[in-house]
Amino acid sequence: MQDEITNGVVAVVKFIAYYIIWSFVLFNLGRVSLLLVTLGQYPRGHDAQRHVNQISFVGIFVLVLAWSAVAVYNNTHGIQV
Repeated sequence: MQDEITNGVVAVVKFIAYYIIWSFVLFNLGRVSLLLVTLGQYPRGHDAQRHVNQISFVGIFVLVLAWSAVAVYNNTHGIQV
């Protein structure tokens, strides 16, 4: 009985993490980035609904790009003690 409850809780946590991270954070980051790059032309209307995964992948790319830029900046401008 406890295994079933644990499996249920894990499934709910996975669903919440998927929804919050993938469908909200990464999707909106990718959507804003694409809107900026295309000057507001893409994704609009049904394109945003049809290409959720592709837009979320753009969000991942933007996040990795920003993280890489911070890492490069920190390595080239070392901390002076």
